Amino acid sequence: MTMLMQKTTSSQFALSALTLVSLMTLGLNAQAAESFKFRQSSVGAFGGEMAAPADNPGFFATAGLAKITIDKIAGPTGDDVTPADLGKAVAPIVLNPAVPYRVVFPASTGTFHQDQTQLGVVAGYLTETKYAEGRVAFAVNLPFVQQKRLVTVTQGLGILTPASASPALNGGAAVANTKVNEVMQAYLLTQNVETSGMGDAEFSTVWVRHQDRLKVAAGVSLFAPTGSYDKNRGPNPGFGDFYTLRPGVAVTYNLNPKHSDSTWDAGVTVAGRVSYGMNTTNKATDYKSGNFLYAEGGIVKVSGNWAYGMNLLSLQQMSDDTGTGATLGKRYKTYGGGPFVSFKIPGQDAGFNLHYASNFGGENAIVSKVLQLRFVKAW
Repeated sequence: MTMLMQKTTSSQFALSALTLVSLMTLGLNAQAAESFKFRQSSVGAFGGEMAAPADNPGFFATAGLAKITIDKIAGPTGDDVTPADLGKAVAPIVLNPAVPYRVVFPASTGTFHQDQTQLGVVAGYLTETKYAEGRVAFAVNLPFVQQKRLVTVTQGLGILTPASASPALNGGAAVANTKVNEVMQAYLLTQNVETSGMGDAEFSTVWVRHQDRLKVAAGVSLFAPTGSYDKNRGPNPGFGDFYTLRPGVAVTYNLNPKHSDSTWDAGVTVAGRVSYGMNTTNKATDYKSGNFLYAEGGIVKVSGNWAYGMNLLSLQQMSDDTGTGATLGKRYKTYGGGPFVSFKIPGQDAGFNLHYASNFGGENAIVSKVLQLRFVKAW
């Protein structure tokens, strides 16, 4: 009788274990924007070029090299994500429906770290002809991304409950622990990988108008799923098989163009940017991230060929995620910013911009630190 119970219990668990693939604590899916990110930089884009007195018609290009470090995924309260946040805690396993015993697993813990190097190349053209007193720019951004992720998960052994359970069930409890560990190791194999490839392309059309000290730029960007993407892999250069449409407007204003003045506002320019992103459904996962609102402010002071400034931003999810695995009410939110320094090459329509930025105050979002060097050239 005892041998029959052990054999039946083990067999029942082995079948149930196939449904435990979703147990892991740090799986990046189905939470407040798919993979906890949007097609929008979470560390800002303003740099020294916001102080450029005019835009030259013709071709232009920008190349940016960024080193990105992600050490945390913020949960609903801003702390590290937990199994409960992700819906991936290991549920108690019933060994035999005929008896009131089960294996109960403690909460799992883990760490998350990802290093990413990204090279972005933007090429475009600004028209000579004016439309409504402004020129129109057409641009395409093609990023190349290299990623390396390291995830650790610690899952304590399940305990047979209640403790007075028959010793005949210990064999089933041991099998339960073995199967959970096997699923954990299989999950880590999908996370702890290195990958590289093209990211998603961005196509932009922007109307730009200068009027005295004021510059207004209004336009729209379309992101296409050109990047490498595998829904069963943790890190991915691409975001998925979906599109993002992002209209927006940016305004800059030069407080005092007389750089030689001794007043505090000499050579100071302030800027603001607002955009709204709308996502289609990821066909690879049947998941649709909610829409998002992005706002950024910046200030820069020009002194000779040098410029110094900083930016601050807010990125907020405005509508709930929908589709397979979506959790209503859990929305992405983060803030970020940091200082930058720029240098204009004398006698050339070209310059460099070095920018450091980090995120803070995030909820349901990755938390990153970025060091970016950008080169801008107009012809």
